Amino acid sequence: MLEQQTHPFKPYFPHEAKALIIGTAPPWNFCTKDSQRLREGEINFFYGSIHNLFWYVIKSVFEPTNPRWPRTRLQCESFLKRHQLAMGDILHSFTRQDRKASDDHLSGFEYNFRLLDKLTSVSHSIEYLYFSSQFASDLFLIALKKHGLIFNIHKEERKFYQITLQKKRDMYNYSCYILSSPSPRINRSLAEMLEDYRSKFSPCLGENAQT
Repeated sequence: MLEQQTHPFKPYFPHEAKALIIGTAPPWNFCTKDSQRLREGEINFFYGSIHNLFWYVIKSVFEPTNPRWPRTRLQCESFLKRHQLAMGDILHSFTRQDRKASDDHLSGFEYNFRLLDKLTSVSHSIEYLYFSSQFASDLFLIALKKHGLIFNIHKEERKFYQITLQKKRDMYNYSCYILSSPSPRINRSLAEMLEDYRSKFSPCLGENAQT
């Protein structure tokens, strides 16, 4: 069964955010606009599925001594604000097959061009882009082309690259990191994910991070 869905969340951009975390789309039940379809313990926000490890891992990186981790949307937003992190997904709408959560069951993409417009404006302080998977990074580059933006990738390494976006005469430079997917479907240990996130988020770990 194919079902057309629209992304339920607007990007969250706290003032003076230094990094933007970019994913693809939430699971099916988050995109129905019916909060009663969420399961107990799920958060009506990005990476809010009870099966997704994102909030556990990111809390362990930025606040390892804090015994609590975000359990509500407001707590998630407060966490992001404390650590100057923004969040948004590259897809605006999509067709989903059989209500599956995995990216390979998505097609018919319409891209979140507002997110790209934000990155090519002076109304932010973003320096780093973090992609929740290789697929999210691939879609981001496709969206740039679809939106008619000129870009240049340089200093490319494994799971890292620097990109320059051009809009008219203005240039915007970003350091880009591809994270280990927080999805439980990926065969990766929690220890490996923590190591990966700690390493790649090291440029963002400032004085406000607990040690």
